[in-house]
Amino acid sequence: MPSMPQIDSQMNIAAENEKNHDTNIKNGKTEEHKKVWNSLVYNKTIKSDEVLDVYKQWASSYQSDMDTVNPKKSEHVAQFAFELMAAEGRNIADLTVLDVAAGTGSVGVELARYGFKNVTATDYCQEMLDKANDSGVYKELICCKFGTTIPKKLYPRKFDVVVMHGGFAAGHIPLCSLHTMARMCKKGGIVINSMSLQYTHFVEEYMDIHSYVQELSDSGVWKIEFTKVLENCMADRHALVHAFRVL
Repeated sequence: MPSMPQIDSQMNIAAENEKNHDTNIKNGKTEEHKKVWNSLVYNKTIKSDEVLDVYKQWASSYQSDMDTVNPKKSEHVAQFAFELMAAEGRNIADLTVLDVAAGTGSVGVELARYGFKNVTATDYCQEMLDKANDSGVYKELICCKFGTTIPKKLYPRKFDVVVMHGGFAAGHIPLCSLHTMARMCKKGGIVINSMSLQYTHFVEEYMDIHSYVQELSDSGVWKIEFTKVLENCMADRHALVHAFRVL
């Protein structure tokens, strides 16, 4: 098993995130990014096709725009995946991982830093996946919608770890996709979802996320490993993170 990489504590991650925000908020590019982002994810009536059109046009500068706000925004997803699987004595390099709503690949890059080598990406926008492919960290990239059913190119119980970061926002991925993620994960594997906490307050579909994940736990789909809130993970937005052990 590879040696454990240097991992910051939650407090250190939050402190670094806040420092990045304070430094970059003065940058005009941050304000430009916020304008595009707010028009996208704070529009409660936006449709999936409209979201796709925005990402097609944004793909070429998306990663640099996100890095301007916080280049470490995806690290916690990889960190938690590593910690949960390493605690089980698993060989990280041998594990298969699905990165749902991978975008331009920021989660994949962090997963690679933590020693994950067999990572598949899915996203609805081919232009975003093309940028993710440039990172060189994915074994396979699949352009598809993600929701109530398993994408045709994939199949149940295929992955040891299934993660999603930022897939839940207005007009994006439905809440029921969490169940789909669990069905794609092997028994004993880990599912991690990280999203902006604010969306649980104003996007109607996500308001019941805590009840929904508890229902899936009560019905024997998974065991809830933890629920965490990371402050200032993306500028002034807090991250809500759930981790589940599939049963």
